[in-house]
Amino acid sequence: MSSDRHTAYQRNFSDAAFQKKLRNATSLLREQAILLYLLLRGKETPALVKVSIIGVLGYFVCPVDLIPDYLPFGFTDDLSAVTAMLCILDGYITPEMRQRAKEK
Repeated sequence: MSSDRHTAYQRNFSDAAFQKKLRNATSLLREQAILLYLLLRGKETPALVKVSIIGVLGYFVCPVDLIPDYLPFGFTDDLSAVTAMLCILDGYITPEMRQRAKEK
């Protein structure tokens, strides 16, 4: 990966980019994205599940969206992707993860 592409990747797909997107998101989307992040970091989460979560969280922080975030209802596509993934992975989510996501 060239240096310029690597720098752009780091800027767009980093903890800082995730935190910035969370600050701008609705409270429901924020809680759900944090829940996915906690599931990603979970020791018991299988590798294939983690790959799926990375794809959805990558879309969440991606600066290019199906519906740009600055438009009315701009977070609809992000919310749809995150919610769908949570529905698919519901069996992996512990009550403790749900509580931690609400607290954050």
